[in-house]
Amino acid sequence: MKAIVKQKPGKGFVLCDKDMPVMKPGEVLIKIVYAGICGTDVHIYGWDEWSQNRINPPIIGGHEFMGVIEKVSPEITYLKPGMRVSAEGHITCGHCKFCRTGQGHICQDVNIIGVDIDGAFAEYISMPAENVWPVPDSIPDRFAAVFDPLGNAMHTVMEVPISGKTVMITGCGAIGLFAVSIALASGAARVIVSEPNDFKRGLAEKTGNVLSVNPLQQDLVETVHDMTEGLGPEVALEMSGNPQALKDTFRAVQKGGNVVILGIPTHNVDVNWAEDIIFKGITINAVNGRRMYDTWYQCQNFLENKSINIDHILTHEFPADEFEKGFEAIQKGEAAKVLLSF
Repeated sequence: MKAIVKQKPGKGFVLCDKDMPVMKPGEVLIKIVYAGICGTDVHIYGWDEWSQNRINPPIIGGHEFMGVIEKVSPEITYLKPGMRVSAEGHITCGHCKFCRTGQGHICQDVNIIGVDIDGAFAEYISMPAENVWPVPDSIPDRFAAVFDPLGNAMHTVMEVPISGKTVMITGCGAIGLFAVSIALASGAARVIVSEPNDFKRGLAEKTGNVLSVNPLQQDLVETVHDMTEGLGPEVALEMSGNPQALKDTFRAVQKGGNVVILGIPTHNVDVNWAEDIIFKGITINAVNGRRMYDTWYQCQNFLENKSINIDHILTHEFPADEFEKGFEAIQKGEAAKVLLSF
């Protein structure tokens, strides 16, 4: 089969031929239709410090996808060949304390496709049946391919009550943009976004009642306070991982407010814990992945009921053999979510 592979340490991926995946008992063989390029894939492509410490080449990349079931293990009766599916990319142990208490998203012995084991940048993937998510006919293939990053945004927004509140979102990559749509659909009074990229900031502004700030040209904390009668937003969602954005988030949020953090800084961040966190009495929530499988139901419900619009966020689509164009568009800041077709 055709696959996009991290062959060896260093920058880039390679399109090459790989053996078909061997389907184990309890697994499902899926023919990939679309795979999404994630920020994690961009890190692996660029071979940054995180990738060097985590990735063991050779490995097939990719963890966001949708496809069609080709073959099912005989003991699996609820999934059938021909079904359209996506899948949760975190393959958990199933027996640690966290898995057994409904917190599989923080399993202590997890394998992530495209990171720890072969992923979805290929014509086929074999997945455990319990990870496979049948997709309703009402949800288009392109939307089904991004359940994973949409789920990250959903998990982040749903961590704290936001109805009737001002919500600030720092970082308008694809997940941040998804969060804008979800926050507005969930009753946020208004959303303030901070994003230095003009293209992405423009996508956020198309979503609805959105105010935007360019943190390279405006003082984020001062500007947001001016927008909120000097109080700051009640809820702040940090989606960028940028160290300055994280520090500004704590400084900007309202006293007694909530900060929910999904973005991952590449190094330690020096924060004024006393002045910006403790004395302000704020609450911090950290988000990792998707709640399995509460978040998946939420994403499906929002998409089926057309509560959110995400089509404008899926900005580019390329055939798999042109994957370099997808990574280039992301690195140039000209794309939000890029899909590869197989």
